[in-house]
Amino acid sequence: VAYRCSFRVTEAAYCIERAMDIMAQKLGMDPAEFRMKNFIRREQFPYTSALGWEYDSGDYHVAMQKAMDAVGYKALRAEQKAKQEAFRRGETRELMGIGVIFFTEIVGAGPSRNCDILGIAMFDSAEIRIHPTGSIIARLGTKSQGQGHETTYAQ
Repeated sequence: VAYRCSFRVTEAAYCIERAMDIMAQKLGMDPAEFRMKNFIRREQFPYTSALGWEYDSGDYHVAMQKAMDAVGYKALRAEQKAKQEAFRRGETRELMGIGVIFFTEIVGAGPSRNCDILGIAMFDSAEIRIHPTGSIIARLGTKSQGQGHETTYAQ
């Protein structure tokens, strides 16, 4: 896996977002506009997906708009269009791509009612037991993706 993340998350997000780009292109829509049109609206929360996952809250439209405003999305699209036209006229060999993604998924291991493993609710949690002899048993519910948890906990 080329990314520091659990296998499946990045690959699935890429496939979903690529499909969104293709659909936007087929509909003649801007990829960001297409995503915003299909977001769960704030007034729909809590929202239960077709697969039964509950989204408790969010304002995806505002988040996406703030991100677009922060990078000057409209100006970037205008610059991209100008470069494409110059390329078609043979004035440049330079092209410009703009990637858009909006990704929402359970992080860590998700809600314990869905992702309980061996009695350890899989959200950041800890259970520490100290035996009368002084030995310690620590049960930790964290999801490591290369941050060095094993070393930290051992120390």
